[in-house]
Amino acid sequence: MAGNRWGGRVVVQIGATTQRELHAELAVLPSRARAERLRQLALVGLSCLRRPAGTAVEPVAAPPPADRLAPRRERLLQALGADW
Repeated sequence: MAGNRWGGRVVVQIGATTQRELHAELAVLPSRARAERLRQLALVGLSCLRRPAGTAVEPVAAPPPADRLAPRRERLLQALGADW
C-alpha cells in the first residue's frame, strides 16, 4: 500500500429494519443534505467517544415559569402602548 492516502469517500448502507430511526430521518433528505447529516452525526459520535467516561454535559437552565414573566410582560406591553 502506498502510504495512508484516502480520498474521503464512504459508502454506507443503512437498513430500513435494523436502523429504523436513522433510516427514517435520512430517507426524507436529498442526497447532499443526507451526506451532511451523516457527517454531523459522525462528529457528535466522535466527540462522545473522546469524552472521558462519566463526564456529564452541563444542563441548560430551564426558562423561568410563565407566571413569573407575566408582570414584566404586562409592564413592557403597557410601555409600548400595545393593546394585547
